[in-house]
Amino acid sequence: MALIAKRVGEMGYLFHPRRVDHGIDGHIDLVDPSSSELLNLTLLVQSKASTLPFPDETDQGFRYTCDQRDLDLWLGGNAPVILVLSHPDNDHAWWVDVRDAFSSPAARAARVVYVDKRTQVFDTAAAAGLRAVALPRDTGLYLPAAPIQETLTTNLLEVADWPASLHLARTNARDYPEAGKRLQSSGIRAGGWMLRDGFVISFRDLTEAPLNALCDSDVESHATAEWAESSDLDTQHRFMDLLTRTVQDAHPELRWHKERRHLHFLASQDLRPRLAGKGHGNRGRTVFAPHYSKSDPGRVSYYHHAALRLRFRRLAGQWFAQLEPDYCFTSDGSAESRIADSLLAGIKRLDRHPAVAGWTRMWANHLRGGDDLFSPDRIVAFGDLATVTVDRGIDDRWWGPAPAEATIEDERDLQPTASVDASLIAAGVDADELTLLLTGEDRPPQRPGRASQRSRRPQGGKR
Repeated sequence: MALIAKRVGEMGYLFHPRRVDHGIDGHIDLVDPSSSELLNLTLLVQSKASTLPFPDETDQGFRYTCDQRDLDLWLGGNAPVILVLSHPDNDHAWWVDVRDAFSSPAARAARVVYVDKRTQVFDTAAAAGLRAVALPRDTGLYLPAAPIQETLTTNLLEVADWPASLHLARTNARDYPEAGKRLQSSGIRAGGWMLRDGFVISFRDLTEAPLNALCDSDVESHATAEWAESSDLDTQHRFMDLLTRTVQDAHPELRWHKERRHLHFLASQDLRPRLAGKGHGNRGRTVFAPHYSKSDPGRVSYYHHAALRLRFRRLAGQWFAQLEPDYCFTSDGSAESRIADSLLAGIKRLDRHPAVAGWTRMWANHLRGGDDLFSPDRIVAFGDLATVTVDRGIDDRWWGPAPAEATIEDERDLQPTASVDASLIAAGVDADELTLLLTGEDRPPQRPGRASQRSRRPQGGKR
């Protein structure tokens, strides 16, 4: 009883033991976590404690057989009853919603309840579950969010600076392929420009080579602020496009995938793993690496490339780069793998918040660049990931176990489809390595022996 009182107090509720036990040992008064006021909701409690293991007890759970008289009493009234089973000697306790456990005639006849020791722990995590049990079946109750201040980190990377002016000139180039042919004659790599409505536009000086080859009129210069602060949607879209192309040009290690609509890291020269996104307190993440066949360790099954869907947005007058991490899979470091869709489907089923957050930080660090003498200057500079402080939040202690039907549905959603499974198995893919991509291990498992000597750089393609 002392253990129950302690746990109920930690939940923020009130426990009242009864002096005389006639099948009910006490009751719980529920309290609003926001106002600390009583809710006029009550739960009856019956305690069953033992210093010995319960029947069939394992690390996962146990079975308990209820007395018929107790069961008749618990189910015969209008107040909800919970059964608390405990080992007070080692401070362990679990709980059962009696009405739910014995909702069918068959369950009542058997009088046996199975307790899952992982999901039915009687501690602060059970508070929300107790509240749900106490609510009347024919009514609802609104409880405001707890007054907890939280700082939320977004996937919006602040655009900290850009050139004061942008430049434009008329051009006769009808499209990007035609403009590209003009630039090829100069022999100088040129990017960070765009075509729109018969104009070539760039932050770079259009009077200098090689971009001057695209100009068929005098160059005009405009204050960047005119575009950045414009309320005209077309002007905003032009500015978004210019920012995207400028950032892409500043990172020659990234390649645009036209079909997937994302940027991804190019393969390393020797096809060995490469790291990127180094920041304060972390070594970065593996952004390119080979993965070897599970059935044939001497054969590369696929290469993974960290990818990013990048979009610029203006919110409350401030420009941000919206970062959406993605994945790219190739067969030789350049050509897309024939099992790319299956690999993407497999990894997306495993993708969860920690993985997305980790990859978002990696991309933020990479686009921001280092602050040392060896880091190149960027035309467009970035700040930090935007944060939002809120005065309402969710106290993790109030989360209860998910309903059984929801848990089953969630687990079903995590299972790959048969077609995805079959294609990955046939290709010799090791599912554990997909998990490594999500967790951001510094170096995925490598093929033993002379893996790098037998992996040759593919011929042709953009490197």
